[in-house]
Amino acid sequence: MGRCRLWRTSCLLALLIIQASASSTEEASEHAAQLPGGTELEPSLNVHAFYYLWYGNPEHNVRWQHWDHEVLPHWTPSVSAQHPQIGTRFKPPAELHSPFYPLAGPYSSSDPQLLRRHFRELRAAGVGVAAVSWWGPQWRQNTTDTQGVSTDALLPALLEAAEAEGMAVSLHLEPYPGRTAASVREDLFYLMGRVGGSPALLRAEKRGPRLRRGLPVLFVYDSYHIPPGDWAQLLQPGGELSLRGTEADGIFIGLWLNYNDGDAQLLPGGFDGFYTYFSSEAVSYGANPSNWPELSRWAREHDKLFIPSVGAGYDDSKIRPWNAAATRDREGGARYRRWWHAALEAAPAAISITSFNEWGEGTQIEAARVFPAHSSTGDAPVYQSYGSVPGRDEHRYLNITAEYVQRWQQQERHPQDELPGKGGPHSEL
Repeated sequence: MGRCRLWRTSCLLALLIIQASASSTEEASEHAAQLPGGTELEPSLNVHAFYYLWYGNPEHNVRWQHWDHEVLPHWTPSVSAQHPQIGTRFKPPAELHSPFYPLAGPYSSSDPQLLRRHFRELRAAGVGVAAVSWWGPQWRQNTTDTQGVSTDALLPALLEAAEAEGMAVSLHLEPYPGRTAASVREDLFYLMGRVGGSPALLRAEKRGPRLRRGLPVLFVYDSYHIPPGDWAQLLQPGGELSLRGTEADGIFIGLWLNYNDGDAQLLPGGFDGFYTYFSSEAVSYGANPSNWPELSRWAREHDKLFIPSVGAGYDDSKIRPWNAAATRDREGGARYRRWWHAALEAAPAAISITSFNEWGEGTQIEAARVFPAHSSTGDAPVYQSYGSVPGRDEHRYLNITAEYVQRWQQQERHPQDELPGKGGPHSEL
């Protein structure tokens, strides 16, 4: 594709998305982005953006949630002692836990209009699937995030909003204290009994000798904390707790963290594929794009799905002030483009984005406000910006996403259709 055509596409998408989200109260456009020649950017069911459902504000939730995040301690007391702000909390709406400030303001994930707005923005950027974090049933003890927020209660409203906007949903299974193979099995039967019939739930088929049609896609975060032999009881046919062939079956995507996780964890555990999640290559072997060609080769040799995670940058310095080594600058979007390019070169089954709205770690591609280089008093700004031009730069990362989704679609490597007889979205991974 020529550079000029890409530039025109990006500018047109920018105009459409900017008009959709100029303020925290303005409704987003209900139309797909228009590309040169009058064609539409069809949202891809093979592009998943990790989506967080843990935000709250007094208007919808009585209290702030996550925007007032606690400054977290280091596991080594002597390191924590070097950071006196540990244990304090941020004070919204002026002081958020994020290095960036959302264009929509400190919103609530309980707001159905906000959910629909997010899904319209994702679709306009060509993203067809929101990979939604889920910590487990409300009735299970300690199934919340670090700030005590359970996402279980919000799943029906989220799926309703996704269905209304033509968006698909995959699920990101989060760890909790005491998570075991047996508890995961119980969780999934509960989950599928509750939301498995939603038309918005992505159902996909896995190519290869173990073809299974119409199964939910389940990313499993920190999968390595459960021994592979225990996972095999769940994910291998004939296992004592096997989910295969049951209503709680799925396409299970484990996390590739360390160099040998493929042979040591994912293969013996019976996972259908793997993802890399982290948007800083300092965090893990799997997250480093330079290793993706090797991971792709391993996936092909073992008939596994490779889903690399592309990220725009990483900065969790506000909530983890001791973690500066992991920070990665966005380079005005250049870094995000390099990671997309590396993902496309690796010929993956699908691509995941870390993240749409993980503001605390600074990985989000959601629209962020533009701040001046200096405040009116001449002090340095409290928040970073995607750029310096209001009305244009707020949506930079959604526009870059649209550009690369279009590029990937033109490669025509991953055809997609709807599963006959099913009301929900279907993808062939």
